[in-house]
Amino acid sequence: MKQVWQIDPEFRRLSVPLSPEEENRLESSLLREGCKEPIAVWHGCILDGHKRYEICSYEEMDYKTVEMNFVSREDAIIWICKKRVKESSANKTIYKYLVGKWYNAEKTRIHAKQKEKRRKSLDLAIKQKGEEGQLVSIPVNRISKVIAVQISMSYNSVESYGMLAKFLDEISEKDEVFFTALVENKIVISFEKLRKFAQMDETKLIGIRRKMLREKDVKMRQRKPRQQSTDDSSGKTQQEQTAPLEMGIKEMPVFDPDMEFRGLALTIPTWMNAIARTRAKTDIDLVSEPTKAQLAMILRRLEEQITQTLEVIET
Repeated sequence: MKQVWQIDPEFRRLSVPLSPEEENRLESSLLREGCKEPIAVWHGCILDGHKRYEICSYEEMDYKTVEMNFVSREDAIIWICKKRVKESSANKTIYKYLVGKWYNAEKTRIHAKQKEKRRKSLDLAIKQKGEEGQLVSIPVNRISKVIAVQISMSYNSVESYGMLAKFLDEISEKDEVFFTALVENKIVISFEKLRKFAQMDETKLIGIRRKMLREKDVKMRQRKPRQQSTDDSSGKTQQEQTAPLEMGIKEMPVFDPDMEFRGLALTIPTWMNAIARTRAKTDIDLVSEPTKAQLAMILRRLEEQITQTLEVIET
């Protein structure tokens, strides 16, 4: 029986979002070649490979795991961030978030060590050759310089990304959908607005997120398709070109804006009855853990779609 691994929200947030095309390629690769790369786990939680685990569980595919040996949660976060930073583009919000989480975790880890050793100074200076071959000593209280050297970035940027990560985490605690939209660059805002949003209460924050996504959707709908240039060498007259188009428009059915919603309203009760019937007739204790995990994942996906649809309807 396969073990069901826990999904830690903080570890999951450190995953680099995949585009629909990238996710399709990953799924096709797994179905074709199997899951070759082990899924990294720690204390019963997945650290790396959330999407692979999700696909393998859904498709009932075999996969391997590797147990990571970390002393603290901060060590695990730092390992994930270092790995993910290499996979992300520097101009993306997720990259800045990962750098900020890395920096914040390093500070937390150092403070913990200082507390254990009764706040004695730690000799954690890092030496790095400067441009002229001289050794540059980086003190522990400027861990941002340590990270900056490793990823070729100014330490001021590292420290500002630490604040950005803090604000994003505060937003995620109140509205996970808003957090996802921000790190996936679906919503782009200034640092000052991010600071302001992080201080808002949950109800107000959700309202702003709905408004921003709705406005973006309206702008996308208002975009006019590019007009294709006509081919002068075709020899067709304007009447010959427009006649088939007019005929096609006349043959189109009358638009019914309620059609999709009515169809969904008729379909969902069937799902509800099937779920209730399955729950009533099935002995849950006899169901295998992988099957439970598979159904739970599908139900969570359905729950997300229901939540998003309700937000659109009730706004």
